Amino acid sequence: MNDVGAATTGIAPVLHDNRCVVCVGPGGVGKTSTAAALAMYAAAAGKRTVVLTIDPARRLANALGLAEIGSVERPVAAAAFERVGLTAPAGRLTAMMLDIKEAWDEVIRRYHPDPDRRERLMRNRLYGAMSTALAGSQEYMAMEKLHALATRADDPLDVIVLDTPPANHALDFLEAPSRMVNALDNDATRWLLEPYQTHGRLGRRLFDAGSSFFIRTISKFIGTEMLEDLADLLVGFQGMFDGFRERAEVVARLLAAQDTAFVVVGTPSPVGIDEADAFVSRLRDRGLQVGALVLNRATVDPYRASVGVLAPVDELRQRIVAAGGPVDMAERLHAAVSADHVRAAQEIEAAKALAGKHDPLRVAMVPELSDDVHDLKGLSLMRDALVRG
Repeated sequence: MNDVGAATTGIAPVLHDNRCVVCVGPGGVGKTSTAAALAMYAAAAGKRTVVLTIDPARRLANALGLAEIGSVERPVAAAAFERVGLTAPAGRLTAMMLDIKEAWDEVIRRYHPDPDRRERLMRNRLYGAMSTALAGSQEYMAMEKLHALATRADDPLDVIVLDTPPANHALDFLEAPSRMVNALDNDATRWLLEPYQTHGRLGRRLFDAGSSFFIRTISKFIGTEMLEDLADLLVGFQGMFDGFRERAEVVARLLAAQDTAFVVVGTPSPVGIDEADAFVSRLRDRGLQVGALVLNRATVDPYRASVGVLAPVDELRQRIVAAGGPVDMAERLHAAVSADHVRAAQEIEAAKALAGKHDPLRVAMVPELSDDVHDLKGLSLMRDALVRG
C-alpha cells in the first residue's frame, strides 16, 4: 500500500458522515468496483446500504456474490460473505443496476397523468429507441432512480452509493439531464406539434398541404410516417415535463446537501492526475462537496512491499547463475524493481501535490491488485485499501 503521508488519511469518514456518496470519473478507472467496495464498508459499519451501478458487466454481480443484477434491488446475503471466509456485514447491503428502458417505463407508469396517452406513448415505435439512445437519458434516469431511493418511506436507506456513467468531466453527469428535458420540451418542438395537437391524426394529417413548408421539407428527408411517430411521441410526453423538472430540482438539492459527498475516481498516471484535478475543480466550483479522491491501480513500491531489500546485483547474479539462470537476469530484475520504485515515488508526490492544491482533500491510493476484482474477497481488499489510507 502506498503511503502519501498527510495526503492520505483514508476515506472512511466519507461513509460515516454522508448519506449519499456519488462516484464520478472517466471510464475504465475502476469506478464501479470502487462504488461496490465503499458500499461494502458502509454495510459492515451497520448501515442500511444500497449501491446503484451503471455498469452492466456481469463481473459486478459475481463480485457481490449475486447470480445476476438488475433494476430490482437484490440483497447480498450473509452466506455469500461466509462462503469466501469473510464476516457478514452488520448492516444490510443491496445492489441494483440501472436499466434505462425499465427505468423509463417505471417513470412513465408512475407519473404520466393521462392513462390513455401513457399507453399510447409506451406503444410508440420510437419510444424504445428514444429511451435508450437519447443523449442524457442515462444520466437523467440515474437521477430519477436516486430520487426514488432517497425519498422512499419503506425500508429507508442510511447510505446510497451511486456509480455514475463515464464522463469526460464532472459536469456531464450534472448537466445532461436538463439538456435532455430541454431537447424534448422547447419552442421548436412545440411549434412542430401545434398542428398535430390542434387537429390530431383522425381529423387531419399533420403533414398535409396546409402544413408549414419547414415540416413538409423535413418529411421528405425522414419520411412522413417517421415524423408523425416523432410528433406522437412528443405529444405523449405532454404533461410530464413539469414533473421531470421538479424531480430534477429535488435531486439537485440532494446532490448539493451537506450529507452528500462526491468521490472522484481516477488513476495516478500523469493523465489521470490531470483528469482528477479537473473533476475536483469543477465540482467545487459548482459548490458541491468533494469527499475524497480515489487513485486506483497505484504502483506497488517493491522495496516497501517486500521483506528486506533486494540483494546487490553482483550477489543476485551469482545466485541466478548458480541456479542455472541467464547471466543478465539480475540486471533486468534490478532495472524492473528500480523502475517500479521510482514510479511509485512519483505517484505519491503527484498525489501529495494534488491534495495540497485542493486542501482539504482526502486521497486514497489503491494498489494494483494481482487479479481483477471478481469476487467479494477482491472487493474486501479494495475496501481495506480505501479506508486504511
